[in-house]
Amino acid sequence: MTQVEIEQAVESIWTLFRETDRHLDQRIAETDRRFEATEREIAALSAQTRAAENLFTSQWGRLLEALVWPGAAELFQARGSRSTAAWSGYGHAGTGRRWRSTCCW
Repeated sequence: MTQVEIEQAVESIWTLFRETDRHLDQRIAETDRRFEATEREIAALSAQTRAAENLFTSQWGRLLEALVWPGAAELFQARGSRSTAAWSGYGHAGTGRRWRSTCCW
């Protein structure tokens, strides 16, 4: 291999490195855009989830629960469950966060 051929080979390798770098930069930028879009979607879904949760923990939610609660066991029995009673309460399962639990048996 002559000196000129070696220089051409080295320049060819450097060209490949630059192309690879450019390609990786494009891929990283696309991944960053997708990640940011996913973060926005998660934030929107979190807000929707909080709004739905508030429907159940608000005064309207408690009113609806009070209207439905007396027939809960019968509704489960009508669907084939062997429920004989219903129970509802609050807990935190060691997380420190209160949650509402409803159970029929």
